[in-house]
Amino acid sequence: MSDNQIGDEGVLSVCEGLQCNKTLTTLYILWCGISVKGASCLGELLKVNNSLKELVMGRNQIDDEGVLSVCEGLQCNKTLTKLHIRECGISVKGASCLGELLKVNNSLKELVMGRNQIDDEGVLSV
Repeated sequence: MSDNQIGDEGVLSVCEGLQCNKTLTTLYILWCGISVKGASCLGELLKVNNSLKELVMGRNQIDDEGVLSVCEGLQCNKTLTKLHIRECGISVKGASCLGELLKVNNSLKELVMGRNQIDDEGVLSV
């Protein structure tokens, strides 16, 4: 689905379908015009979906608030192993949230978050 401007409404539809889906393991929604609202839907999905292993959602303007929603979903998710949030408008605040998540989530093995504005303080918090 990458590089399609499905926006938040499109992500909402995808999330509704994935709440019951038990087979899809990879979701690429790179550069799809998703904002904080769409990230919030994804965070809620991650609380209930046990099949997704890889979520690639880079180049969407989800900002720190969107990362917070995703982190909340990943607090109880034990299946996602790869999260790509490159170029998502994340700052030190979002990086700090991810750092806290990594203390409690043992399933996440790969975190790609390049080209965000996290500076040295943000890097240290992760």
